[in-house]
Amino acid sequence: SGTWVRDRIVPRVRAELAYGMPLPWDHSSLWFWAFGGLSPGDQDDSFANFYFGGFGNNWIDHASANRYRSNDSFPGLEINEAGGRNFSKAMVEWTLPPLRFRRLGFPGIYCTWARMAFFSSALMTNLDDTNLRSEVFNTGVQVNFKVVLFSSLESTLSVGYAQAFEDGYEPAEEFMASLKILR
Repeated sequence: SGTWVRDRIVPRVRAELAYGMPLPWDHSSLWFWAFGGLSPGDQDDSFANFYFGGFGNNWIDHASANRYRSNDSFPGLEINEAGGRNFSKAMVEWTLPPLRFRRLGFPGIYCTWARMAFFSSALMTNLDDTNLRSEVFNTGVQVNFKVVLFSSLESTLSVGYAQAFEDGYEPAEEFMASLKILR
């Protein structure tokens, strides 16, 4: 990809690899993600940098409920708190089987199931410059509730918590709540 800024193009390359496997526990899985990216642009050029932080969900949303899986999210940090001209990121996720509900709610609004996922990530930016290199780790959890409104409109209520750790800094934490409207 690239960004056109005034009279120049700032190129960037990004890659993602994902591998998942079912676990012996029915409807439970283990996932591994690897992300990487680089830009030949100048370190001081913000358009040449990749930025990371946050779960990525909005309070009221229409996109994926599990945005902690995207390459630019990093739950536990503020949005765009970490960044660099190149990066390497790895993530592992354990998704538990859904908990199904027969009767949770009222006729106009009820919950059909809930699913919990635990995740942990490691992020390294500015791999080619030891003076600017940054290494950050996180661990977190997200629970998604499938909610039905007015008997036929499905939505997803998500809540999450994560902590991020960086050498020499106090751990940072983030809470997330999001309602994905209509599936």
